[in-house]
Amino acid sequence: MNIWQALFLGALQGVSELFPVSSLAQSILLRTLLGWNIQAEGTDYLTFLVALHLATATALFIYFWKDWRVVVFAFVGSAKRGRLIYDEASKFAWLLVAGTVVVGFFGLVFEKKLRQLFDDPKKTWIVAAVLVANGFMMLMADVLKRRASEQEKLAAPAPTATNDPATDAPSQRRNAEDLTMIEGAAIGATQTLALVPGVSRSGVTIAAGLLAGLSYEQATRFSFMLATPVIGLAAVLKVPTLFKHESHEMLVMTAASALVAGIFAYLSTKFLMRYFQHHRLGPFGWYCIIFGLFALVMLRWS
Repeated sequence: MNIWQALFLGALQGVSELFPVSSLAQSILLRTLLGWNIQAEGTDYLTFLVALHLATATALFIYFWKDWRVVVFAFVGSAKRGRLIYDEASKFAWLLVAGTVVVGFFGLVFEKKLRQLFDDPKKTWIVAAVLVANGFMMLMADVLKRRASEQEKLAAPAPTATNDPATDAPSQRRNAEDLTMIEGAAIGATQTLALVPGVSRSGVTIAAGLLAGLSYEQATRFSFMLATPVIGLAAVLKVPTLFKHESHEMLVMTAASALVAGIFAYLSTKFLMRYFQHHRLGPFGWYCIIFGLFALVMLRWS
């Protein structure tokens, strides 16, 4: 892997980890389609991936710093008061816990096995097929969200009707703090699907949030807040690989790529939080379908 490939992969990680397009699928498919003979196994590449994920999690934490400060104080408040939930902040904090526990367990048990399964170049086409299915899933979530809102509007017509998600019916504009603990845990649990290359972590959690009645902006916020500890802790567990002697040769390249990943992750988060104030999930679904089908055709001909 040369420096330009490393920087490209850093930027790709920063963007595709947050955009609902499956970062793992983008990495696997683009490496294959571009003919990059990059060894996905071994200490050097593992070190590289750990650094990129740490940078992504750090960017998310910085962007949502105010929210995380509230969450931390809510945890402290829970201990002092002897009550898990005493206000909206503490409820949101424990919703994050409920949404993280399940994926943390399954990630520790199955992530390595699943990734090794799809490292086989002969199975790359499956990643493309799953990406297509991921796209259809997001389109379906969009359709169901719109139908639920339209049905409520028919019962109580709104003064104006536009395609702006902000005008969805009241029951389709819930805040994350309005979720029950079961709903929060269920949304978080959908992250386990992202262990399969081609399924987007942000895509499935945003879709699940929409089906629970969250607004697009709130579903995205909850998705990114859920992703921060999952991405961060998964990388932290592998931090010792960063300090192995055989990893020193790639230190400068890895550091530069991690910086690029962090910058792109922050900018992607900022863009998406604004985008989902007035737009829907559909365009990302169509991208996954089109790119997945394109990859399937190219892999078939190669």
